[in-house]
Amino acid sequence: MNVSNTTDGKCETVIVADKEGRQFVVPILKYTFEIAVDGSAKLAEKQSDIDLVDTYYGDDPATSSIRRPSQLFDQKPGTDVVLIAEAHPPAAREVKQMDVMLHMGPIRKIVRVHGLRVWQPGAFGGLTAGPAMPIHKPIALTYELAWGGQDLSHPEKPMGEPRNYAGRGVCHDPKSLIGKPAAQLEDPEHPIGSHGVKPAAFGAIHRHWQPRVSYAGMYDQAWQDARMPLLPVDFDNRFHVCVPQDQWSPTPLRSDERIEVLGVTPEGVFFCQLPRIAPGFSSVTLGKRADHRTHLDTVLINAVERKVELTWRAAIPMPRKLEMLESIRIVEKHVA
Repeated sequence: MNVSNTTDGKCETVIVADKEGRQFVVPILKYTFEIAVDGSAKLAEKQSDIDLVDTYYGDDPATSSIRRPSQLFDQKPGTDVVLIAEAHPPAAREVKQMDVMLHMGPIRKIVRVHGLRVWQPGAFGGLTAGPAMPIHKPIALTYELAWGGQDLSHPEKPMGEPRNYAGRGVCHDPKSLIGKPAAQLEDPEHPIGSHGVKPAAFGAIHRHWQPRVSYAGMYDQAWQDARMPLLPVDFDNRFHVCVPQDQWSPTPLRSDERIEVLGVTPEGVFFCQLPRIAPGFSSVTLGKRADHRTHLDTVLINAVERKVELTWRAAIPMPRKLEMLESIRIVEKHVA
């Protein structure tokens, strides 16, 4: 099988199966842009590799959040926007808290960042976060610093925050946390100590975290009896959406929406507007040519390295024998 990629992006081809066990040949295309301080963008001289596995901020995936999500799947709806960044305090004045805002197309999300603070007893029981210290250095915008966590000290009665098992605050004995570092990242509308507190960060989420796991389907006795090892009948491709709902656009983005992230660089704002990119995927099987649908499914903004990565893919049905698939061609279409 010959794969011809005539675009400026990097391509890797994998074979994956859907929930019915049907195999697909999936060419994955990624463009990487370098973003200057003035917002201008240029294609990176070295294009980023395709992520075929999740990579993490820490050494232990069980206790760490995802830094770069895997791209190994056949398809997913809409577009995910992932942000790798650190909150930078303003240089002109000292602050104890600041807001970081991510804005791209219909996605607009704010996370409130606090300086170091510790857990204190709440006025009506439980815990609350104490006063924050001034922010003197960048703060990682990861789930480890947000509300959440898990406590496995009682194996017969484990507890955890299903939206963020890597965070701070969840404990069988809240008093044992008093004086220890509290969560520094908050949803301004659902802060620590409020009813309905929720985790707040900008990274990718694990497959066993909510809401992703809710789309995985039921692995019950009926599945074991009738489907195993195939995926459950109620498996939903939204399982591959690797971000919280407020970082996902059900309608695919185009790539040329303005990107603006406030509070993640020394100069205060990371921004750019990339060109409209419209890749086309086609294949030839036993002499018959076919075009394949695609859309921008992942935007990864790396404000630390000043890069933006855009990812597309196509799912090409595997013929009875792989050698029957003679070629795959990826081109960049011109859009007026």
